[in-house]
Amino acid sequence: MKLAFVSMVSARVNKINESATVSMSNRAAELKAEGKKIYNFGIGEPDFKTPQSIIDYSYKMAGEGKTHYTPSAGIPELREKIAEKMKKKNNIDVSSKNVLVTPTKFSLNLALYTIIDPGDEVMLPAPYYVSYTDIIKLNEGKALIFDTDENYEFDFDKMRKMVSPKTKAFMLNNPVNPTGKVYSERTLRQLSDFILENNLFLISDEIYEDLIYKGKMFSPGSIKEMKEKTVTLSGFSKSYAMTGWRIGYMVAPEDIIKAANKVQQQTLTCAPSVSQYAALNALDDEDDVIEMRNVFNKRRMLALSLLKEIDGINVYEPEGAFYIFPGYNKDIKSSELAMDLLNNQNVIITPGLPFGAEKHFRISYATSDDVITEGISRIKKYFNSKN
Repeated sequence: MKLAFVSMVSARVNKINESATVSMSNRAAELKAEGKKIYNFGIGEPDFKTPQSIIDYSYKMAGEGKTHYTPSAGIPELREKIAEKMKKKNNIDVSSKNVLVTPTKFSLNLALYTIIDPGDEVMLPAPYYVSYTDIIKLNEGKALIFDTDENYEFDFDKMRKMVSPKTKAFMLNNPVNPTGKVYSERTLRQLSDFILENNLFLISDEIYEDLIYKGKMFSPGSIKEMKEKTVTLSGFSKSYAMTGWRIGYMVAPEDIIKAANKVQQQTLTCAPSVSQYAALNALDDEDDVIEMRNVFNKRRMLALSLLKEIDGINVYEPEGAFYIFPGYNKDIKSSELAMDLLNNQNVIITPGLPFGAEKHFRISYATSDDVITEGISRIKKYFNSKN
């Protein structure tokens, strides 16, 4: 008798996919190990080293014995400093009681875990950060995806027609990964009106807040009426080249912070102690942030100028983050395009479909001028050869 196969993995986990960006980075490492010269535009992190002052301070604190458990919500001095930063930089009036220190990406899970119940809907504008849909699934929610226009702006009339009694939250990345879009204060005030009108929560992922080249950062949590309806997420990965330290934070109404802290206690216990002290030092280090932003801006302009020379693609000029998200008119899926570029040109890009935008691809200009110049010349060669 043939027995039916029973998966050893839960249905919840079977629903989610591997991260497309992490998978491409892993593939790049494999090819480099084989001795191949790879032009990698798939990377989602700064190529700079963490500033030395941050490394030195964390080393000093580790030497003083700060290598044990911390309070689950974070060391008090870091929570205080983050609250001060939110007041000064984001105009969000909070105290340390509104701050939870947690590994960066985990904050997305904590936000959803504390806000939604199984089957609740989370509104998600496309293109979106590649992990959002799977994080929503992992938390047993349903992604309510809608398209933005050619400039990635919202159609509020269309959005109003989508809302149902099951709609609980709206998830926003600003500046946006993958497009580099920076939303204006005017648009975010309109979005806030929509949130309040429909009694939703806003999860505002502001991890790229320091990497803006045109326009300026505006945090919806700074609007008085939005204070109790907004969960603001940020961290140190992108601004301070601290991706490997895995340290970030969420700022929210006290009830949500208390609930999220319970989840953290029963999962991670606390964020890494040495990383918390590194973050404490980082908040005093604006010079390195400015220097990195200036370098990224020069690379942005270089990459844009080269991409605009390629026939068959169209480019939205990014205002923030360190990505460009070209569209193309060739009759080929974005996953196939990515494999063609890898196999024929040794170029790694990230396909657009996992971001909710087929016939697009993402490149990261968080790499050297030489890689940008040679890599995009190879992309140009590929598109020319397909004409």
